[in-house]
Amino acid sequence: MEWVDIVDADNQVIGVAERAQVRRDNLCHRASYILVLDDADRILVQRRTLNKDFCPGMLDACAGGVVTSGELMEPSARRELAEELGIEHVPLQDFGTFYAQGEGYRVWGGLFSCRYQGPLRLQAEEVSEVQWMTQAEIAERAREFTPDSLLAIATWQARR
Repeated sequence: MEWVDIVDADNQVIGVAERAQVRRDNLCHRASYILVLDDADRILVQRRTLNKDFCPGMLDACAGGVVTSGELMEPSARRELAEELGIEHVPLQDFGTFYAQGEGYRVWGGLFSCRYQGPLRLQAEEVSEVQWMTQAEIAERAREFTPDSLLAIATWQARR
């Protein structure tokens, strides 16, 4: 069972709930978002598996995921990078937090980026494939992407 902090409009913890309840009741929570870039500024894009509880089968411009109860954003980002892609021990650049809300999600995101071009180890339960894409290619195919990852890119562009 995975426990998740529930947060208010100011990103302050107001309770704890099981992850399944967070998704079912669309409770506001925290998540980490990590843009993985190569030396040409292309973004590593993931195809989400069909069993994901949010946006199954869609493209995602960020590694990351739900922050567990009591976990800080950067450790969550590092954990998610290692779990989803096998990326470890890389410097992370912190771009602060942002709020994202839409159909089926209300989340305070901790936004990070890193540079990486080494081997990947995909988490089969969550990532079905990856590819490097330019920001222009992502924009052209925006309908295929999770809406929160597009907001993460826009926030990253504005803050870099």
